Amino acid sequence: MFSGCCCTDSQDSQEAQFNLPIASDEKTIPYLATDRRIATSKDVPSARSTRSLTPEEKEAEKVRLQGLVNNFAKKAVRGCPCVYFKEGTATRFETQYRIDKSLEYLILVNPQEPGVTEVTCPIAAIQDIYSMAEDGSSCFPPEVIAALGAEDRERLLMIVFSDTDGKLFRFCLVEESTESRDTFLECMRILCIYAQSNPGER
Repeated sequence: MFSGCCCTDSQDSQEAQFNLPIASDEKTIPYLATDRRIATSKDVPSARSTRSLTPEEKEAEKVRLQGLVNNFAKKAVRGCPCVYFKEGTATRFETQYRIDKSLEYLILVNPQEPGVTEVTCPIAAIQDIYSMAEDGSSCFPPEVIAALGAEDRERLLMIVFSDTDGKLFRFCLVEESTESRDTFLECMRILCIYAQSNPGER
């Protein structure tokens, strides 16, 4: 489905590269289980409409998504600030999420011990990513909703993933801005569909 992903250790050893081909068939369209996407005013034609785009427009969309994912990966490898809620509590922690250089794992850093991992989520195991803005409050733990103001709720995300036995796990985080929320959703969908369609190739 997606033909290439490589990680390079150049001047910046933390840099990750993702090569994203855009094809004309619907199988390459980034999505997760709910097939939902938050639209923004800056959106250009998305991968969903590639079948109706000209070759030039398809190439422009490929370049846009390539740049978006690469920029996201570079930042995420270093660490992106977020607010994390421990499952079953309304306690919020300022911490970071990261993606490893092989682009296989989404990692939530322990808020008390930055060198310790709080959550390790295989990207290929992600079942869905919910956003408060798109999916509404009923998808989220009520104690998390109650702990957030209206502005924070707009940036709230919940990642659902499974282990090797099929057991589901979830964790909630609040992004820094609505723009970073949208970028997280779009890029994680792309990385997720790549990881699920290319197991063991990295």
